Amino acid sequence: MRFNKLDLNQLVVLDAVLSECSVKKAANRLFLSQPATSCALARLREFFEDELLLQIGKTMVMTPKAQSLQRPVRDVLLQIQAITTSNPWFDPKTSTRKFTIESSDYAMNVFLGRVLERACREAPLMTFDLRLISIHSHANLENGEVDMLIVPDIFIAPDHPTERLFEDNWSCVAWAGNRDLDSDLSLKQYLGLGHVVADWGAGRRVLSDERIARQLGHVRRREVTAPNFTVIPQLLVGTKRIATLQTRLAKLFSTTSALRILSCPLPIPPLVFVSQWHKYREGDLAFSWLRDLIQKVAVGLERRETPAPAAKRTAQIVPKARTGARGKQALPTVRAR
Repeated sequence: MRFNKLDLNQLVVLDAVLSECSVKKAANRLFLSQPATSCALARLREFFEDELLLQIGKTMVMTPKAQSLQRPVRDVLLQIQAITTSNPWFDPKTSTRKFTIESSDYAMNVFLGRVLERACREAPLMTFDLRLISIHSHANLENGEVDMLIVPDIFIAPDHPTERLFEDNWSCVAWAGNRDLDSDLSLKQYLGLGHVVADWGAGRRVLSDERIARQLGHVRRREVTAPNFTVIPQLLVGTKRIATLQTRLAKLFSTTSALRILSCPLPIPPLVFVSQWHKYREGDLAFSWLRDLIQKVAVGLERRETPAPAAKRTAQIVPKARTGARGKQALPTVRAR
């Protein structure tokens, strides 16, 4: 079908070519032969009167025209996908839908396991692809490669809707064999001890505890930097190091490893987790069902397991005005007192 003299089938080729910056990779992605993809690119070059991709050394780079086309083309395809996959009915018991969710290993440990347990009962034929959050997560959401992000509210992508799920506060954990520490951990002790810190994701994202410590002018002795939260217990056992963890995760780890939970002397605001999805998913009945399921599990989590405050000092939180996507929350200003 042609629209304004453009074969609309070529938009799929254009999207793949611009995403991959490689004819060979685009051909593999589209299950086409490389000559067929090259011919399609030639027709696109003729239509747009632009080379679109240029050979620079051993790599292909987009022209300015191609860069200006990349996001609108992807946007059009996502809208078409939303229209063509929309059904007037949905039955979770018979649905074979696959959902791709990106999140941290924290959320997978304390939350998503419960979501999938309930989904297994209500939608036994559905499948789920869980992926760790990364520096590419926003792009993956934007281009439709993932269906949902479940992340702290300070890491959400712009321009897409969000929904609050649950929050967690902070505790310290240490090896149970370390008897030099009291449960009432002082700030002086906290700063004097070696720390295991998780900078998670390929982009080494820094979490709230590190950011608040810097804002308050404190420097922690970072002795070990871990790639995720799951490995932290193994890095604490047999040492005098401590780690600052979300309270729910600390409690979970204490049931499977020789760890003690201590009060956290830093006034760290609660970590608020949200779900986020592409704005074109809102009319998808299957996706609406998943959102509703996730929200119910989150409500149940907070009702049953609201963690007791672990910090010795409180934090006065002054929220900023909400901006951007629905439900987005800005990083609060923290005043220690």
